[in-house]
Amino acid sequence: MKSKVLTLLGFASRAGALCYGFAATVAAIKAGKAKGVFFAVDISAKSRKEVMFYCDKFGVGAYELKGINMEELSHAVGRKCAVTAVKDDSFTNSVISNLTLDG
Repeated sequence: MKSKVLTLLGFASRAGALCYGFAATVAAIKAGKAKGVFFAVDISAKSRKEVMFYCDKFGVGAYELKGINMEELSHAVGRKCAVTAVKDDSFTNSVISNLTLDG
């Protein structure tokens, strides 16, 4: 599951379907471009709380990447980040389905 999710996020990155980091993710949520938000397990509590607030406010699904830390996420997408917004429905649905396969 872990490698599949990271691979999908890497593909989304190369396809230009990701926003990287807190500020870009919040901007995508507010603009209605974010289809799903994914964050590493070691994101700061403050950032997690704020991202969750905006996701709830704008009706965007937010998902923790269980077992995936910031370093692994950053390596997969090619940029340092602890949170990313996916702007494509297909990539979002694929990542979500692979997250749920693990339980």
